[in-house]
Amino acid sequence: MDATASARIWDRHLTALDETRNLWLGSPWALDEQERSRALAQVVNTLHCAFNIGIAPRQSFPYFDKHPFHHPVAYTWGLCCPDFHYRHAFVDGRRTYRIRGRRGAGHWSELHLQDGFWGDPEYAQIGAWDLADFSAEADGSFEIILSAEPHAGNWIPLDRTRHSYMIVVRDVIYDWVRDEATQLEIEPIGEEPLDIGYTGEDELYSRLDKASTFILTSAKHWIARASEIVNEVGFNQFWEGREANIGGIQHAGYHFMVFKVEPEDALVIDVDVPARAKFWGIQTADLCQQTLDYLNHQSSLNAKQTRIDPDGKARFVLSLKDPGVPNWIDPAGVRRGIAAWRWVGTDFIPRSRVRKSALSGVRDLLHADTPQVTAAERAAVIAERRAGVRRLYGI
Repeated sequence: MDATASARIWDRHLTALDETRNLWLGSPWALDEQERSRALAQVVNTLHCAFNIGIAPRQSFPYFDKHPFHHPVAYTWGLCCPDFHYRHAFVDGRRTYRIRGRRGAGHWSELHLQDGFWGDPEYAQIGAWDLADFSAEADGSFEIILSAEPHAGNWIPLDRTRHSYMIVVRDVIYDWVRDEATQLEIEPIGEEPLDIGYTGEDELYSRLDKASTFILTSAKHWIARASEIVNEVGFNQFWEGREANIGGIQHAGYHFMVFKVEPEDALVIDVDVPARAKFWGIQTADLCQQTLDYLNHQSSLNAKQTRIDPDGKARFVLSLKDPGVPNWIDPAGVRRGIAAWRWVGTDFIPRSRVRKSALSGVRDLLHADTPQVTAAERAAVIAERRAGVRRLYGI
C-alpha cells in the first residue's frame, strides 16, 4: 500500500472517532453529565471492540474469547445479555477446523456463524445450531468439523470465498451459582501453513478501515434505535424489535423500551409467562446500549430468577429506589435507559403492559400475594449474583 492510501485510511480512522464522539454528544441521548459520560465511554468501548473483532483475529490460529464485546465489570457493547455466557472465534472458509467440547450444565447453548460484522458490505448471518442437536458421547464430549468439504458426523459447512467468519457461542446460564458453561476449544487441521506471526501492512490497513466503519455504524445504529422507539411508542412502553441481520438471535423475539423514571417513580411491568421456552429474561442498559451493572445490582432477571404470581403472570417493578418486592429491576441509578426482553423458543411471544406509578403506591398494581423483601434479603440476593458472575468469568 502506498503512503497516500495508508495515510488516507489512518486519517479516516481518527476522523471516525471524532465523528462518533460528536454524533453521541449531539444526540438526544446525552443531555446530562451521566449520559454524556456514558456516551464518551461508549466511543472508547466501541474502539476496543472494533480492535477485538476487526484487527486482532488470527483465522489461522483461532481461539474462543470471552470478552471481545463484553466484560461484566470493565466494558460492554451492544446490549449483551447478563444470562448469556458469550464466546467468539474467527475462522477462514479456506481452512478446516475442529471444535472439541463438553456440554455444560447450562440451560441451553447455541452456536451462530456469521460473515464479517456491522458495516461490512457483505455482512451476513449464515446459520445457527443448537449444540444439543449435535451427537455427543455419554460424558457429553463432542467434536464438530467446520470446513468447505463435507464431513461425516457433526459438520458445519464453510464457503471458501468467505475469509472473515465469526463464530458466536451463547451458553444460557439460568442459575448463576450452579450452571456450568460448555467447555470449548478450536484448532485448525490440515496441511495449510500457520500464521507467520504478524498481520501484513496492506491487510492491517484493510482491517483498520473496517474497524472505522464498525465504530461509525454502531453509533448511528444505537442513536437511531432509541429515537425510533420513542418516535413510535413514546417513553415507558415496549416496542417490538426488528433485529434482522444485525447480530442478535435471528429466531428470538426482542422487545425494547426507552424508560424514563425519577426517584419517586415506578414502572410496573406485567406479562404472561410462556409455558415453554428455551430462554426468556428482561435486562436494562443505558441509552448507548451498554448493559448496566448486574454484578452489584438486580438490573436483570431471567425466568429462573423471576417470581411468578399465582395467576401465572410475572410482575416487575423498575424503579431507582428499592420497592421491597422480589421482581425489582434496578437500573443502577440510570434515569433514562433501555429495558429489553428476549424471548427464545417460547410457545408464544408475550406482550407486556407497563404502568407508571408513584413509588409509594406501587403495591396497588401488584398481585396481593407479592411478598415484602427486606434489606437483608436483597443484600443476600446481590451477594449471590456477584458470586455467580465472578465464578463464571473468573474475576
